[in-house]
Amino acid sequence: MKFLLIYVPNLRFNNDPYKKYNLYEFATRVTRKNKDNVSNLPLTISAQYGLVDQVSFFNKTVASKDMSGYYLLKNGEFAYNKSYSNDYPWGAIKRLDLYDMGCLSTLYICFKTNDNIVNSNYLVHYFESSKWHKQVADIAGEGARNHGLLNIGVNDFFNTKHAVPTIENQIKIAGFLDLIEKRIQTQIKIIDDLVLQKKYIISSLLKSIQDNEKIMLKDILFDYNIKTTINNEYPVLSSTASGMYLQSDYFNKETSSDNTIGYKIVPRGYCTYRSMSDTGLFTFNIQNLVEKGIVSPAYPVFSSNDDYINEFIILYLNNSSYIKKQILELKSGGTRFALPFSTLCTLKIPKLEKEKQLSLIKTITAFERKIENEEIILNALHQQKIFLLNNMFI
Repeated sequence: MKFLLIYVPNLRFNNDPYKKYNLYEFATRVTRKNKDNVSNLPLTISAQYGLVDQVSFFNKTVASKDMSGYYLLKNGEFAYNKSYSNDYPWGAIKRLDLYDMGCLSTLYICFKTNDNIVNSNYLVHYFESSKWHKQVADIAGEGARNHGLLNIGVNDFFNTKHAVPTIENQIKIAGFLDLIEKRIQTQIKIIDDLVLQKKYIISSLLKSIQDNEKIMLKDILFDYNIKTTINNEYPVLSSTASGMYLQSDYFNKETSSDNTIGYKIVPRGYCTYRSMSDTGLFTFNIQNLVEKGIVSPAYPVFSSNDDYINEFIILYLNNSSYIKKQILELKSGGTRFALPFSTLCTLKIPKLEKEKQLSLIKTITAFERKIENEEIILNALHQQKIFLLNNMFI
C-alpha cells in the first residue's frame, strides 16, 4: 500500500497541500555585472531593513572604489549573503526594496523569482522564517564554515527544496504577514516619536534652568568608596551608554575577573560613571537593579546629599550641554581621559529646589514608562510574528 505524503503547516487558510520545488524551478540566478559602474551604491544586509546602502548603515563603505566587477542587483531581486552571525546562523536572504538598483560583492548569490510558481512577497516572508535553514545546513555540512562564510556551492544552493502552497494561498499569507509587519513598523514609529519627544522635553526643561545660580558638585555629592573584602559577594554590574546591567546578563558571564575583592560596592539608588570611547565623554547611571552590586575599582561611586536627588543629578550630567562643555574643557587631548571623582566635583550645576527637581523627574519618568509600555507591545508583536513565521511555513 502506498501512502501519499501531504505537506501542510500548523497554521493555514485551507487544507490545500503544499508542493515541494527545487529553488531553481522558481528562481533564476542573476549574474549581471555593474559594467561601466552604472550604479555607485554598495549594498549590505540589515536585519531590520534588508538590503541597505553601506554608507548609510555603517557610515562608511567597505566596497571597492571600482565596483564594475560587482553584481548589479535590481529592485525586486534577491540576494543570499553566506556570511553567518548570531542573528543569521545560516546567512540571510533579502529582497532589494529600497532602491532601484545597487551593487553587491560576487560572494553573494543573487536571483530573481518566477512569480507564476512562487509569489515574490510570499518569498520575502518565507526567507524571514527559519524553515529554509535545514536545507542550507544539509549542504553546508559540519565544519564547513570558513572565515565567516558558509561553504555553499551555487548549484547546491539552487538545488535546495522548498515547500510552497498554491499561488492563491501564497498571496493570502503574504498579505496577512504584510499587515503584521506594517503594525510593527507603526509601533516602531510610535516609540521613535516618544523618544524624540522625551529628548525635546529634557532639553527644554534643562534650558529653563540654565541661568540659575550655579553650585559646585563638591557641595552636594559624596564619594562612596566602599570596597568588597569577600570574593563574589555581590553581583557584578556594567555601566553602559544605554544604562546599567548585570554583567551576567550583558556579557553572558558573571565577570571578566575571577577575583572581585577590591571591587566597589554600589547600593541601590547610588550612582557611578565611566568614559565612553565613541564620544570621549562620560555616561552616568543609577543602580536600581539589586540591593547591592559591585563595579570595577576604576568606576567612581557617589550619591547626593538631602538637598538634591540622584535622578536629577544623573539627568543633568547626561544631558546638559553645559556639563559637556565643562568636561571638554578639562580634556588634555585624545578621546578618552580620566575623570576622577575629585575632578567631577569641580563641575557646576544649577541650584534648584528639591520640589522642582522632583517635578522635573516625574515628567521624564512618565515618558520613560510610556516608552517602556510601547516597547512591551512591540516585543509582543515581534513574538507574534515569530510564531506565525514558525507555523505558516514548512
